[in-house]
Amino acid sequence: MHKLESQILKDFDLRTTTSRSAILKLFIKKSFALSYSDIEKEVDDTFDRVTVYRTLKTFLDKGVIHKVLDDEGGLKYALCNELCNN
Repeated sequence: MHKLESQILKDFDLRTTTSRSAILKLFIKKSFALSYSDIEKEVDDTFDRVTVYRTLKTFLDKGVIHKVLDDEGGLKYALCNELCNN
């Protein structure tokens, strides 16, 4: 696991799991907000839909990510930074 992923999970008091690590790595790697389908396509071979959904919900609840509406009104998720109000 990448050191940054590990630190983020630790900072938000989250246990490290393979799904959390993989999905968090996607957010770190991409410089833009991701839709649920973007995330699901990236991890489709490894995790089922329920695991992806639960991981995103946990990240939202803990303030690791936040929801963003794109120009067409579609829901996306972005990694929170120091500017997020949690």
